Amino acid sequence: MFMYQIYPIILLIHILSAIIWLGFFPVEISLIKSIKKETNEDFKKLLVQKLLNLTNLTGMIGSIGIILTGILLVVISPVYNFFEVKANHWLTTKQFIILIILLITFLFIIPVSKKIKNSSADNSLNFQKFVRWAYTEKILVLINFLLAFLHRFYF
Repeated sequence: MFMYQIYPIILLIHILSAIIWLGFFPVEISLIKSIKKETNEDFKKLLVQKLLNLTNLTGMIGSIGIILTGILLVVISPVYNFFEVKANHWLTTKQFIILIILLITFLFIIPVSKKIKNSSADNSLNFQKFVRWAYTEKILVLINFLLAFLHRFYF
């Protein structure tokens, strides 16, 4: 009984985590545009550091919140299961996408971010890699958000 009472709270935290993660996307786009236009190299480096720090912070809050609450929501629910294609293909799709997001984060975004942070040389190539992977990640987060929001209407 207790688990069903906290389900709405866990769902709210799940949604808020997604909003935090996705909410940074417009800021990220704006910062990246500013960095690309900036001609002062010192200021450009400062903006890149701010971008990396904010991406790290919002990514950690969003991803940890999504993963922990998502697991709890599935465990508590009598309807949902992990990777169950037959009954809830939208949820299974979301679960696979979150695994892809985690792989992108750990295999590409974090290593490239570390290279940028630890290097004093020109990082334009690494920055382009970071931007490409960060955008890919955010698009996948958006797809997951839309699957969660729209599954009641279309799936």
